Amino acid sequence: MNLHSFSSGRGASTVLLALLILIVVGTLVFKPSELIPAQEWGVALESKGGVGMLLFLVVGVLSTSIGLPRQLVAFIGGIAYGVVPGVLLSLCAAILGCYLTVNLSRWLFAAKVARRYPNVISKLQLFLKDDVFIKVLVLRLQPLGTNLLTNLCVGFTKISIRVFLIASAVGYVPQMLVFALLGSGIRVGSNVQLILSAVLLVISLLLGFLLYGRHRERVSGDV
Repeated sequence: MNLHSFSSGRGASTVLLALLILIVVGTLVFKPSELIPAQEWGVALESKGGVGMLLFLVVGVLSTSIGLPRQLVAFIGGIAYGVVPGVLLSLCAAILGCYLTVNLSRWLFAAKVARRYPNVISKLQLFLKDDVFIKVLVLRLQPLGTNLLTNLCVGFTKISIRVFLIASAVGYVPQMLVFALLGSGIRVGSNVQLILSAVLLVISLLLGFLLYGRHRERVSGDV
């Protein structure tokens, strides 16, 4: 690894550390249930039974397809249905939202964007030519990634939607679990689950950074 790569790695580490501190402190000090009426939404959905689950899925798909936070969907799912059902339902909603956005992007915008910005699309296609799974996985493990922009850009390329969705699903799981735990913990009043969710979020971020670092080292070694 050269000096530039080392410096870049140290800079990324500093940013990651600052992000971890902000997220953990924010989670413990400012409870999400105090900032949004998610608890009321969760209780209302649970009271509707199967109809509530269907409504949760439909709204979750539409919300994530236009870029609203998947973490919020998982948080509400945790409140309404508990950890495991909340994760499964919110994950299904997020993946279907991805699928919807990518396909709409390909059908409606890809040809027009390719004609207007051919060089940009060529560079994007070249970037995603190799190691698509690991690149998408690293991106999905980060909490501040732009979900809508990512899905739109993938729609402009010819990469496999199947690979993209599988990598997205794997990358979504840690944070979906974190926020479902957070929602479930607020629902049952468990401080242990709240602390566990913060710890898992830290692990998720560190995992993403570790995968990114190893990928950079391998690419540098190949060059």
